[in-house]
Amino acid sequence: MTTFTRAMSKELGPKGIRVNALCPGLIATKFHDDFTKDEIRKMVAGNTPLRREGRADEVADLVVYLASDQSSFITGTNYDINGGLAFS
Repeated sequence: MTTFTRAMSKELGPKGIRVNALCPGLIATKFHDDFTKDEIRKMVAGNTPLRREGRADEVADLVVYLASDQSSFITGTNYDINGGLAFS
């Protein structure tokens, strides 16, 4: 995904299109409510430096920023949004 994001940013940048990717970790959503066991969620959250699951609104805030003019010089970047658990 990292290489694809960078390649697309190089190809589409001259057309004024920015390409970035989000790499979310454990985000508290209905998906995890339905499919991830509570003990797994607690273990993963406990292993993050922030010691919690992420929230959907935190991911949405990053999406809004990347779609805004405030990020007009950002392209080809992969954003880890996982509480510091892993780095791409």
